[in-house]
Amino acid sequence: MTDQTPATPKATEQERHTMQIDNMRYFKAPEVVDLGVSEAKLEAQIERERAAYMVRRSKLESASSRLNKLRKTLTALNEQSEASDKAWRLDFVKGFGEQSKSVREQLKQKGKWSVEAEQTQEMIAMLEPQLEWLQMHTHAARKVLQKTVTLWCELSSHNALINSLKELSTTDGIAALSAEVPTLFKRIKEDTYNDDLFMVGLGFDVSFKRGSAIASQLSREDTIQVNHEIRDRQYSALGELVASILPKVRKVVTPTAQLPERLSCEADANEYPSTFGFSRRLKELEALMEYVPNLEDLDAA
Repeated sequence: MTDQTPATPKATEQERHTMQIDNMRYFKAPEVVDLGVSEAKLEAQIERERAAYMVRRSKLESASSRLNKLRKTLTALNEQSEASDKAWRLDFVKGFGEQSKSVREQLKQKGKWSVEAEQTQEMIAMLEPQLEWLQMHTHAARKVLQKTVTLWCELSSHNALINSLKELSTTDGIAALSAEVPTLFKRIKEDTYNDDLFMVGLGFDVSFKRGSAIASQLSREDTIQVNHEIRDRQYSALGELVASILPKVRKVVTPTAQLPERLSCEADANEYPSTFGFSRRLKELEALMEYVPNLEDLDAA
């Protein structure tokens, strides 16, 4: 009985294509490809993260509106209190010290406005750290969403690019192009060996234009360098030719790739560049807050 080596299954077209991409020197797939995640899975993740972000954003917008109203109310109360203060003083001196009904009414109004202003100021002081805390968590949710959207865009673009190339590879036009590429590459190879400026850097005089016949005189290190130069020139020429005939097509931005426009009450994109600084500021705010919401409660619609 003879030992038989199991037959190695032939690689499918997709597997061969993947192996070629993995071994490419110039083209590198985006890192998201190595995560093994699908576009559909990222889309579902985006929808969850978008929902959480929109809930926080909505609550931030409402809280910001309330704070602005309180600040306007405080300004109005202070103005009314100052007006009442001026009015009773004027009536008092006009009456040469008489505590008239007008004086008493103005003093009463001043006290009322002052108490309301004090209460409103207290509300503002309580709401301000809570609003910034909410602003920071909204900012964090947007960053998470933005990162996932970026991953989806990279994966979607990569898949579309590879699929387009696969479709193109079956056309007559690409077959005709492929038939002429070896001739182009051979000419570039000979031109590289005959390039005075490049070859003199390796210590060779190629003024006689011997082309690749000089290859036998190169050392191993020189051969590697020349081969790299030839490949760079070949791929650059082919890439330049292909790029020159590509039509200018504006890519349609899908809803999945779009983020809502940032509201004026949201933090700027670069407001919290440091993760450590972000965490420290959150702790400072929580120490000032009367109540710190649970994030699960915060994200509840």
